[in-house]
Amino acid sequence: MASIREKYRDVQGIVVKGTNWVGDTIRSFPAVHSLRTIFPQAHIYVLAKFHLAELWGANPDIDEVIPYDMPKGVRRIFAELKIARLLRGRKIDLAVVLPRSFSSAWMVFLGGIPYRIGYVGEARDWLLTERVKRSPDLLGKHRMYYYLHLINRLGGCAPPLLPQLSLNGKVQGWSEEFLTQKGLRGKLLIGFNPGATYGEAKCWPPERFAELGKRLIKDYDASILIFGSPNPKEMALNAVIAQGVGDGCLDMSGETSLLQLASLLRHCRLLVTNDTGTMHVAAAVDTRVVAIFGPTDPRTTSPLGKGHVVVRKEVPCSPCLKRVCPEGHQCMEFIKVDDVYRVVDAKLKDGLSSLEG
Repeated sequence: MASIREKYRDVQGIVVKGTNWVGDTIRSFPAVHSLRTIFPQAHIYVLAKFHLAELWGANPDIDEVIPYDMPKGVRRIFAELKIARLLRGRKIDLAVVLPRSFSSAWMVFLGGIPYRIGYVGEARDWLLTERVKRSPDLLGKHRMYYYLHLINRLGGCAPPLLPQLSLNGKVQGWSEEFLTQKGLRGKLLIGFNPGATYGEAKCWPPERFAELGKRLIKDYDASILIFGSPNPKEMALNAVIAQGVGDGCLDMSGETSLLQLASLLRHCRLLVTNDTGTMHVAAAVDTRVVAIFGPTDPRTTSPLGKGHVVVRKEVPCSPCLKRVCPEGHQCMEFIKVDDVYRVVDAKLKDGLSSLEG
């Protein structure tokens, strides 16, 4: 360990190649915090796609975000060369490559960064100077530890610090004004996230979200905020759910930036969601999550922190990690509205009693 630290003792500039998904971005925050504790004086950049740049900007361990877009086809080559030039224009000694793609390692290699650490595989080993293997034990742990393991190779990790988003006054003021305009300030707000970018197999049936929403409005005088991406299919799905819930429901699909989403989630008493990136954003602003899991594995992707609940049914084929279910979607079909309502009801009663106390 001492020799490793000696090797990297003069590192002054670090670039983290960020992941391409919202959930993985949040789950990698503890690794970046550990990186900061090892290199407290270093200038830490993050190379991230444009749609994720504002999330990284809300991470206090990052000094500078380098946003980029990656086109398809032949234009991709020119985009990678442009990114390499951007990296060469900065004094960077070390690259931490979080994704396992060839392109991620290729860009930092072209950027002339002398030390490059990442996981082996994808025919990219020769692009890395520090190659880390993935053991079956590591792959069975929460994804947070997967990213932390890379940092451990650099000289040891600090104890994990749960992901936190630092929201500035501007975005917090936006959400307060928005809720005031909608007549929702002071109301019991419950967030729903019925979609999932990864694939439809992760989605609890929309009619059950609608039924759950109606019951919560009736029993708790709650207001339901439906969140979702601007993806046309997801917006159509959420519109159907909002119509099924009726009065007391506001569909916010595609209407917010990621930080505006985070700010609204902070005002929610809890979020009911599939296994999504929004789930991790909610946890990062200390909003309790009721997460409905089907084909994915809660051991590796569950929300981080205390007070969250995973609702799941044990079936032989789950977790299968498939985007589309070929087996009748039993892992989701077996989760009834009553199953989720009981959990939400208990969380709400616990929260209300805490407020009264």
